[in-house]
Amino acid sequence: MAITEHHIETTRTARYYSLGSFEGVKELWFVLHGYAQRAEDFIKNFLPIAHEGVLVIAPEALSRFYSRGFAGEVAASWMTREDRQHEIEDYVRYLDNLYTEVTMKLKLPPQKIIALGFSQGCPTVLRWQANGNSPANEIVIFSGDVPRDLAFAKFKANTANSQKWFIYSETDEFITPSIFKESQELFMANAIPFETIHFGAGHKIAEAALKELRGKF
Repeated sequence: MAITEHHIETTRTARYYSLGSFEGVKELWFVLHGYAQRAEDFIKNFLPIAHEGVLVIAPEALSRFYSRGFAGEVAASWMTREDRQHEIEDYVRYLDNLYTEVTMKLKLPPQKIIALGFSQGCPTVLRWQANGNSPANEIVIFSGDVPRDLAFAKFKANTANSQKWFIYSETDEFITPSIFKESQELFMANAIPFETIHFGAGHKIAEAALKELRGKF
């Protein structure tokens, strides 16, 4: 007897966290956490920029799991290699829906929208910007890499008016110099301009690098 794979779309409830007021928003940040993190914890990294007029939105990835077997902290992941195309389509749809919900809550459009990914959140934010309908003024790759299978032509067209940033630590234990170099070369090969901020604090959201980034907007 044949075993056949099938797919069905179903409604899923996602959650997100906010930092700041929905009133008088000038800067709207969408910040995507890394592998095995939670949005509730991740958003705390942005307390140093939580000033008046800044609203930070941290969506949590749809796939949750226990970090240690059947116990430990609950963590989340944006995707795995299994059935990956459907997972990508699901999170792009989710992030587009979130973008629409948040922007509709604002009385006036923000002056600037920032889409930032950290670690595993970097390929996620890039695929979202390539395949979704949620334009951002600034796209930030923070301690992460560029996926080789990114739809570069679509990404370039959709983000033509966006500034791209690589934020990279020379002491990052996961994003090695060769991985960082390859990510930059992928952008250069596709004529996608970018700027780079270096720091030396390992694989983390470093406060100094975050403040330096915001100071360049």
